Amino acid sequence: MTGLGVGLTHVPGAEPILEACADLLEVVEIEPQTLWRSRPDGTTGCDEEALRRLADLPGARLLHSVGNPVGGCRPADPRQTALVGELAERLQAPWVSEHLAFNRTGRGNAGFRTGFMLPPRQTPEGVRRSIASVRAMADALPMPLAVEIGANYLRPRADELSDGRFVASVAKGAGSGLLLDLHNVLANQRNGRASVDRLLDELPLDRVWEVHLAGGFEHRGYWLDSHSGLPDEELLALAERVLPRLPALRAVLFEVMSSAVPDLDPQAVRDLLVRVREQWRPPLTAGRPLIAPTPQSYPLVDGPDSGPDPEEWENALGSLTIGREADSPFAQELTADPAIALLRELVTEFRASALAGTLVNTVRLLLLTLGETGVCTLLDDYTRFHPPELFPTEEAEAFAAHLRRTRPRVPWLTDVLELDLGLVRVQLNNAPRTVHLDTDPNELLSALGAGRLPDDPRQGRFVVRLTA
Repeated sequence: MTGLGVGLTHVPGAEPILEACADLLEVVEIEPQTLWRSRPDGTTGCDEEALRRLADLPGARLLHSVGNPVGGCRPADPRQTALVGELAERLQAPWVSEHLAFNRTGRGNAGFRTGFMLPPRQTPEGVRRSIASVRAMADALPMPLAVEIGANYLRPRADELSDGRFVASVAKGAGSGLLLDLHNVLANQRNGRASVDRLLDELPLDRVWEVHLAGGFEHRGYWLDSHSGLPDEELLALAERVLPRLPALRAVLFEVMSSAVPDLDPQAVRDLLVRVREQWRPPLTAGRPLIAPTPQSYPLVDGPDSGPDPEEWENALGSLTIGREADSPFAQELTADPAIALLRELVTEFRASALAGTLVNTVRLLLLTLGETGVCTLLDDYTRFHPPELFPTEEAEAFAAHLRRTRPRVPWLTDVLELDLGLVRVQLNNAPRTVHLDTDPNELLSALGAGRLPDDPRQGRFVVRLTA
């Protein structure tokens, strides 16, 4: 096994950056959810063509899951876990990482997705529930599991454990490694939570196998963990100070969102990798097989739990995040935290972005007809009654059903929606598809592509064959 080293995370569109930095890359980390495709029969498969392209990249491989967190009362989805494990074996990844957070909540069949990674309840009972979730995923994987310390925009609470003590207790109890995203913990410090130094003093640093570096920006008084660009100087100085303190560290990666890739200067990314390589090199023992620590069964935290239990916490926080009204005394209390409004905004923007990337022509038609205010009202109505979906394609199908049900007064909507959905399904199935329209598709698409409404397009019976 390679000793790993310094590298980048791979996201769609990052190929130019990866090519420009190829001679410096010692490891490339892949987010498996970016390779998955939801099939019409409800199953999930891997984009084999994209995977073949990844095989040509230099360096070793790591796998960082971004949609199956292990910090909540609901265990990780076993279907996703199985897919992650299979892909990790194919890529010969020495370990897999996932977030110590939750993105699903609710009881029984009333469960729903939150559309965002949310912080678990940091109490003794929250530790126990998180340990169970981490162990369930770790036991199903053929290689060790590391958990990532997440960003937390909420105010610290008097009835919770400190961030470092909570993470340390879960990692020790579950026998997991740690992924230390330095931008996450610096953002937490900037947003009023524990200082980075206090967090590090409480963590078992000999469990940190991986470090992420990223950039963010200020918004509405918060520092967002947006992974929207290069790390700032404060973060790089922090890395220079922290990396030598991590005896088990094997990989340091620059992480960025795909939406930020077009604005990245490849030379600046190269300079970053060179700087990190000068700060840290993997130890000589890094090439040995990684052995996960043994879970510790003795009580890791003591003292009585107070305030909401983990299930009440997750249901209230998740409900408020997706825009539902406070329906319990604790949920009403939680609405006083200004981070709730921020989380709602982030989830709504993320869902709107997913729709704009899949139902491209439909969203353009809605904007040209209803205006931005009208589209926002339409999206608010949709998101209030329909929780987030896992895949953008599933979000597109759900929004299309909402449009059919509510029938906004938008000309040509039925035909444009049929075209967009047809293109989505062609990509899913990798097979041609025929759609039937009442309006000339060439006139519709040429006008919308130019950013204007069609000018009296021809009506009739049109049959269109869509291909991948």
